[in-house]
Amino acid sequence: MPINNDLQPIELPMDLKFGQRPNTRFQNNLEALEVELVDAPTADQARNVAWHYVKATWADRPNEINPNHANDNVKSKNLLDVLQFRALPTPMECLGFTFRLSGLSFQEVTHIIRHRAGSFAAQCTGDRDLRNDAAVIPESVENSPDFLERYKKIVEDSKQLYSDMTDSKVISMMDARMILPKCMTSFYYMRLNLKDLIGFVNQRQDVQIQPAADNILAIKMALAACKAIPELTQVFNFEKQDIHYIKTFRVKEGEKWISRGTNLYWPEPKNDTFEFHPDDTIYQCRREDLNGTHGTGEKIFTKMWTEGMEEFQALKENYKHDFMRGTSRRKK
Repeated sequence: MPINNDLQPIELPMDLKFGQRPNTRFQNNLEALEVELVDAPTADQARNVAWHYVKATWADRPNEINPNHANDNVKSKNLLDVLQFRALPTPMECLGFTFRLSGLSFQEVTHIIRHRAGSFAAQCTGDRDLRNDAAVIPESVENSPDFLERYKKIVEDSKQLYSDMTDSKVISMMDARMILPKCMTSFYYMRLNLKDLIGFVNQRQDVQIQPAADNILAIKMALAACKAIPELTQVFNFEKQDIHYIKTFRVKEGEKWISRGTNLYWPEPKNDTFEFHPDDTIYQCRREDLNGTHGTGEKIFTKMWTEGMEEFQALKENYKHDFMRGTSRRKK
């Protein structure tokens, strides 16, 4: 069909930024992370679903399965049995959680989308101009003035080249984006059923193998889920050992010792259960000790992790208190 200049141009869904000077806001990569639970079942809905699924097994008639005939504490105990695999676990597959994860670096995105059971919607990088998008910086780089200056310059130079290529209109922004660094940020919507959410948190909380950003995402997502369904406080365990790291750190193969895992750092105290040579790892220290050329004091990760653990423990104790109080009333 021919071009028709008499037609009214359509309104494009994105803002065009041709000719604009790029602007970059730098943030710490952990402090930039935000997690919002935008859709989830209520505690009552989760308890009722678990009740229907578990009680259906031995019911003679459908109308026997009525969660309204049980009080909240009995239904909570039933849901907890499901979550701890003392009852049919299928109800976990019926409960969906949708998170908005923002402040993600492009590197972090690659870890998120590896969880194939999730459903995702993402901020576009192809036909949306990225020249004003933020970038994140790890704390160790922030604490290294010489490296920090070079880091920022490379980011700003790459964004300027991206803008120049895009503005030329002889290079598509689809092609121009290839020059942008992994520290650029994006946001994703991620939906998981409860079973896969628990699996995600259990995997990404690993402090030996997973990056610090994964650890922070894991605790933030767990906290949001626990506030929706308090029974989850009895399921998540952030004090457990990182078994994959322990089992793959030193493996005997014939006459030699090898690693079958990611030996970046020396074991954290909770994982320090075996003998090792200092050179068994890429870095001869714990992860906490790598903090740049001028890093001193408590790391941002440690502060955020400690605060998350304190909030988690408070939620955990609140559930125990409420549940035990209800149980005591029933016994009387």
